[in-house]
Amino acid sequence: MTTKILNIGQTQRYGTLWAKIKWDGRKLSIAGVEGDSYGQIITHEWDFVSYAPGWSAELVATFRSVWDRWHLNDMRAGSPAQEAFLRENPQSGRDYSQACAVLARAGLNPDNGYSYGANWLVEEVPSDVIAFLESLPEATSKPAWI
Repeated sequence: MTTKILNIGQTQRYGTLWAKIKWDGRKLSIAGVEGDSYGQIITHEWDFVSYAPGWSAELVATFRSVWDRWHLNDMRAGSPAQEAFLRENPQSGRDYSQACAVLARAGLNPDNGYSYGANWLVEEVPSDVIAFLESLPEATSKPAWI
C-alpha cells in the first residue's frame, strides 16, 4: 500500500467523510476530509448518519485509534521510553515545555543521554497496524481532491 483512499460514510454535519492513508514502508501519514476541512479531523466526534459499505461504528473507532497513535510515526519528539511515559500519563494542554518538565520529574529527560525534542525520531509501525490499514474498505469512487 502506498496510498489508499477511504470513504468512511456520511456525517450529519459535513456529508461524505474521506480519509487518505499514505505509507512508504517507513512513514505513515493519515489525513481526512469533511466538508471543506482537510487534515487531522479526529479532534472531534463524527456524527454518522450512515456508514459506507464495510464500515461500522466499531471499525471507525479502531481506525481513529490507529490514526491517533501512528500518524507521522517519523516525527516523534521523544525516545521510546519518553513517548510511552507521556502516553501513559496524559495531561490536557501539554506543550513542549510541560512535556520536558514532566519527563524530567520522572527521571526521563534526558533518557540515556537523549533530550526530549532534540531530533525527530522514527517509531516503527507494527506490521499488524499496517495489515489493519491495508484491510480497510477502499473507496469505490475517488473524490475530486485526488
